[in-house]
Amino acid sequence: MSETLGREPVNELMAALAKAQGEMSNAPFDATNPHFRSKYATLASIRDATVPHLAKYGLSIHQITKLNGDGMVLATRLAHSSGQWIESVYPLPNSNKPHEMGSAITYARRYSWAAITGIAAEEDEDGNAAQEGAKNGTKTLPALPARKSSAAAKRDGDWPALKAALADCQSAREVEKLRSEYRAEKYPAWNVDWQNVADEEFEKRLAEFSQGEALKDTLRDSLEDDEAAHLRDELIENIQKMATEADLLAWKEGFAFRSDLASLPKAMQLAVRKAGATKLETLQKAAQ
Repeated sequence: MSETLGREPVNELMAALAKAQGEMSNAPFDATNPHFRSKYATLASIRDATVPHLAKYGLSIHQITKLNGDGMVLATRLAHSSGQWIESVYPLPNSNKPHEMGSAITYARRYSWAAITGIAAEEDEDGNAAQEGAKNGTKTLPALPARKSSAAAKRDGDWPALKAALADCQSAREVEKLRSEYRAEKYPAWNVDWQNVADEEFEKRLAEFSQGEALKDTLRDSLEDDEAAHLRDELIENIQKMATEADLLAWKEGFAFRSDLASLPKAMQLAVRKAGATKLETLQKAAQ
């Protein structure tokens, strides 16, 4: 559940956004979630589909994580060169594990970026459900609550879906990947008790594959899923686009970059740092 804020008036921003949206196309669905059997656009795809059109009309996107009274949130601000802006706030799940938090932040960035610019970035499963409802004589779909109770989660089929997905996992690596996806996509709609119950189920399934805690930790540390690879590639791409040494250094000092970098496995962090050092050297030579 997210909320939207703004700095009134926003007439110039909305006029510019309308022009940009008139030229935008939906982001290509360049990735597939194997557990939910759905296609979606990666963050890089969403950025490529929107930034050129936004920039043309003096619009820019800014995303940062911050704390509020309910915990950690992702703030996505759409700003106009006039100084007007609107902002959405997306809640993040509580986690003290960098990789899991990184996956949740990346998911929230994709969701929020697409929403605030008005493009589609994933398959419209709700639309298919609405058509089925119309065939059955149902006029409207009930609104989903921001948070579900344990009973509601079971009633809506969340429990058998989780059990079936866990049963399909053939290794500890797959269980960890599934847990990262659930924490990013399902946990925000569940209350803390239900999240804890789900975590217990993940631990039970992991125990079936593990041959001691050392092996389990090794598998977790070595997990390099597609989402992490996409994030690594996006960071390197952003580094290559930096026009000046000052821009590069300022971006690397930002919280969003440091948080994204910390969420990557060490080998991927090294690749990003190496790309940054190479780009910095190139910019310094060019400035001489």
